[in-house]
Amino acid sequence: MTKIAHVADAHWGFNYPGPTPGARFADITRTMDWVATRIIDEQCDLVLFAGDAFKDARVFIDRATEEIQAFVAWLRRLSNAGIEVIVISGTPSHDAISAYHLIREMQIPGVEVVTEPQIAALPSDGDVIVACLPGMNRSSFATDPRYTGLPPHEFHAKMTEDITVICSDMREDSGGVPVILMSHLSYNLADLGFEDALLQNEPILTDEAARMFDLVALGHIHRPQRAGRNVYYCGAPERHSFGDEHTIPGFWIHDFDGLNLSGPIEGVTSQFIETPARRFRTIDWCDMDIAAWLDGQVDDFAHVRDTIVRVRYSCSEELQKRFDRRSLERALYDAGAFFVAEIRAEVERSERIRDTEVTEGLTPLAALAAWANNEGLAEAESAELLAITEELMGVLS
Repeated sequence: MTKIAHVADAHWGFNYPGPTPGARFADITRTMDWVATRIIDEQCDLVLFAGDAFKDARVFIDRATEEIQAFVAWLRRLSNAGIEVIVISGTPSHDAISAYHLIREMQIPGVEVVTEPQIAALPSDGDVIVACLPGMNRSSFATDPRYTGLPPHEFHAKMTEDITVICSDMREDSGGVPVILMSHLSYNLADLGFEDALLQNEPILTDEAARMFDLVALGHIHRPQRAGRNVYYCGAPERHSFGDEHTIPGFWIHDFDGLNLSGPIEGVTSQFIETPARRFRTIDWCDMDIAAWLDGQVDDFAHVRDTIVRVRYSCSEELQKRFDRRSLERALYDAGAFFVAEIRAEVERSERIRDTEVTEGLTPLAALAAWANNEGLAEAESAELLAITEELMGVLS
């Protein structure tokens, strides 16, 4: 065993912002096909898919069927090329465990599907050992009587402690064979960006747990990186929102050839492979830009070709009355934009909903959505914040 591809967070799904409900699904499929071709061309021996194959866990059967078929077709390409694949389930709100059970029952040759913490049976040659720790959230622990009645900070501390214990139990005596941990969790030394605030109540993989292994291959955070000493996030092969606008999409290839077993990960070469993902582009305009547009001095939008674009602008009330957003949208499409997501005025705080109105007479989620709008949070950030809040409310109820 020498070359190991590390992929995660495909998020196959429909209804992403785009020209049609399936346009971004096609983007994901095309990019993942490119990934499979590159893995085959690189002659990788093993693929670790670290969770979140899907966008939404609860979907209608016709949509679920199409999404599962896309993932299965990807797995079969690798299987038919003689490459072994280990797959773990990801975040419960994205990955329905039933979908992974269904894929397991298909018995694709050389593909192992794992939904519980365990040592994988693959790879068949035994050159490395892969400990699998699938994705989880607070709900995964809430039914355990040991967590009943715990305040939030103690709940979080106990989750973290239990994950460390699980890792210790899986870190068996390997007899000198390298042991890889594949998981779908937040790691406490990772660069999480905006997600740092949102993920603070999630189960956490600590550096103490990570150091038990020769290599840690993670999914979940869409920021490819090497964190700590031996931890890698591969990020997502395809961009999914404006939150990924400045993120380089791709996956890792870890080469164990020439591994020096006298020290963890010594001799391992890791290469990040960038993918040809769809680009997102934000155009921020002020009064001068709007005035230039109205005067016909802006006519070059070559940089938006094939991109998903949004325009955020602020201007005087006088310019606002003269500004026709539809004409700008037409110009962007004429320049080759794949999709114009929005053309939105940045509203001054005095024009926003009063803070008292955000909390009075609204449901918690409606109040949070209004607050996020007042604060000017990006759409992707607001959606993620609302999803996590809804999940936490479900746990508490």
